[in-house]
Amino acid sequence: MAITETRPETATETHTNPWDTGEEYPAVAVVLGTGDHKTLGRFYIGFALLFGIVAWVLQGLITLDAAGTDVLGADTASQVFTLGRLSLALLFAIPLLVGVATVVVPLQVGASTIAFPRAAAAAFWTWLLGSVLLLIAYSVNGGVGGGRPKGVDLAYLAIGVTIVALLLASICVMTTVVALRAPGMYLDRVPMFSWGMFVAGAIWLLSLPVFLANVLLIYVDHHFGRPTDFGVALNQWPQLGWLFEQPQVFAFAIPVLGALGDIVATSAGVRQRNRGFLLAAIGAFGILSFGAFAQPYFNEDVWEQVLFVVVGVVLLIPLLLLIAGWATTMTQGRPRITTASVGALLAALVLILAALGSALYVIRPLRLQANDRLDLPLANAFQTGMLALVVGAVSVGAIAALHFWSPKVTGRLANDGLGKILVLVGFAGSVLAGLPLCVLGFANRWDRLADAADALYLVSTAGAALLAVAVLLAGLNMLAASRGPRAEEDPWGGQTLEWATPSPPPTGNFGELPPIESAEPLLDVKEAGS
Repeated sequence: MAITETRPETATETHTNPWDTGEEYPAVAVVLGTGDHKTLGRFYIGFALLFGIVAWVLQGLITLDAAGTDVLGADTASQVFTLGRLSLALLFAIPLLVGVATVVVPLQVGASTIAFPRAAAAAFWTWLLGSVLLLIAYSVNGGVGGGRPKGVDLAYLAIGVTIVALLLASICVMTTVVALRAPGMYLDRVPMFSWGMFVAGAIWLLSLPVFLANVLLIYVDHHFGRPTDFGVALNQWPQLGWLFEQPQVFAFAIPVLGALGDIVATSAGVRQRNRGFLLAAIGAFGILSFGAFAQPYFNEDVWEQVLFVVVGVVLLIPLLLLIAGWATTMTQGRPRITTASVGALLAALVLILAALGSALYVIRPLRLQANDRLDLPLANAFQTGMLALVVGAVSVGAIAALHFWSPKVTGRLANDGLGKILVLVGFAGSVLAGLPLCVLGFANRWDRLADAADALYLVSTAGAALLAVAVLLAGLNMLAASRGPRAEEDPWGGQTLEWATPSPPPTGNFGELPPIESAEPLLDVKEAGS
């Protein structure tokens, strides 16, 4: 039985709602009460893109202030700095990828829905509530190190709520990959994006609770006014900053590697060579990005630890292996030049730059861990540059993924010409936002860089502005696509199960699926038909 024999009408009839009494409900109630994974994913994507604009604007403001323009006061600059980092990770990078996964992963593994749909819905609304509360807390002089005690308490509460929501959403996605796979789809046959989300979810489940525990300790110290209880309230940010620094920062990009793998194979039109080896490389990259085990702020001698240094250098190896595997696949096929394929290449290049920075960062003689010869407004220019590179790569990779899976997200094809411009702008923004700050990290070694600090900060500001524009236009492009003509069921010649459903997928996604016999079931159908 071929996969294509199951039509959308069959899928809709097979997966009926036992609670449907025929009564109509208000549109608002339907939206607020939905457990449909496609709708929830769209919500995540829309709000994450909106928060992403805010995050990159904040990043640009802090580097603009560091350039000597004094657009922010000393206290405001500190709060913009911390809110910018929190926003890049918890309001933009992670939820954007979770949103794409919420739509795509159930389709890729042949599931009728996401695991625990009510929990997935609760996770989204909880994340949105926490994100809004975090922005409100900072707006009333709260936040990390803020001057209004109740605002500070609100900020830590919001951070905790946001993290719990993201953890719950990750559990739903991971459980879908583990428990709801189609018959015959063993774990080594799971599409690469689903595998990347599974690996990322595992790392997030190990590291984010450590971050949450730090938040709880700081909250208790601050709220009850007894910083000696845990000794963290007087020095709040150092207990949290490790989440945004090497190697933990690379955990944000794990799902991007999976998305790039699916995009490359589909673009080339051939089966991915050495697929199991590449799955292992994504897993290795994830393991090496787990940074809660060694934090400079918890262990002042971490720079002397062999494990910390080795991880910083070895992190580059699985990334290079992945790129070599993708390059082999591309050369054996006839790649199509699309937004997705171009964006995949550019995102990989930015990640390579960030991984090279990781290898340099752990070399103690370079003294990239602190800038003691310059009174730099940023706590650590090199680490901030690496954060910009990694989240920039996530931005470019996510834009590529949104264009690739636009038929499943919106039911329509996004504008490919505009998309190519956006990934190029995002790539330029990532390089400009991150590399100048990495260069400034060498100011300890070469005093002449001190004279160029203002110019480098301005270049970084321009890069953040470009990324904000790219994210804004990506959101508008997806919104415009949702109003365009319907896309074909499989406009790319896809290989995995999401391309066996209509665009947009119907309720229940699939009817009865035949056993899956390989990682590329649609190629099996095409080859059998020929």
